[in-house]
Amino acid sequence: MILSLESQEGQWPLSITIGLLVWLALFLFFLPYAPFEISHVQFLLVAAPLWLVPMGWRLLHVPRWVQLLALPAGITFAIAFLLPVGFLAAILALPWLLLTIALAIKKIKDWWLYKKMEWSTISLLAASLYLPVGAAWALADRIGFTPLDFSPTITLLTAVHFHYAGFVLPLMLGLALREFPCLLSKFIAFGVVSGISLVAVGIVSTHFQGPAFVEIACVSIMALSAFGAGMMHVNLAWRHRKESGAILWALSGLALMVGMALAFCYGWRTVFTIEMLTIP
Repeated sequence: MILSLESQEGQWPLSITIGLLVWLALFLFFLPYAPFEISHVQFLLVAAPLWLVPMGWRLLHVPRWVQLLALPAGITFAIAFLLPVGFLAAILALPWLLLTIALAIKKIKDWWLYKKMEWSTISLLAASLYLPVGAAWALADRIGFTPLDFSPTITLLTAVHFHYAGFVLPLMLGLALREFPCLLSKFIAFGVVSGISLVAVGIVSTHFQGPAFVEIACVSIMALSAFGAGMMHVNLAWRHRKESGAILWALSGLALMVGMALAFCYGWRTVFTIEMLTIP
């Protein structure tokens, strides 16, 4: 299957297993809080450097030194979210930012060398470039810095946005595009790659009392494009329905579609009020 998680060596790395176990152990620290508390968001965020992003890096075939440094950087990142906001927490979150920046620079150099303009390549490159943006917002959260006078909650959610929508989504889409060479898939890719930044533009516009249609348009582009990506994942699962992971691809595609439907409705909250769709 095109999206197999097998690496070049065909072995599952111990570092990802350790990262996953550390993440599950951290659940004990977040357990006392309700799912809609901020601690739940932090728990989801630390999953990214501990095991989710390293899994994605294996699909990108990143250098071995990146994979070796991922676990210690992920562990210090997780510890940073167990500490109070401050200098020490920021120092512990810094290695993850530096590692993602180093990889982004390498990916830019690789792309510049070959200059492949296929949307699959552009989407994979975007995944590497958006990741340090998420790491930077996570660092801002840990040091207590709120860019543009946003609330601490928005700062944290922005870090989550660029780790998941910014890295995982374009990575999975970029790989899936190899089996969907049609024009529609290119529009979806364009919408996802541009929409990740457009969501931020829309939120900033609303934050500074800009016209409501700006955020509506930006969120709509992102939500509809990501919804299309979810449909591609479901289609991919059907094409490879005899593969062992097909059911997981179908479930992930459906989950993405449901999430983007909620995001679409939230983006239109100034037109159609849905009381349950709030930041909390």
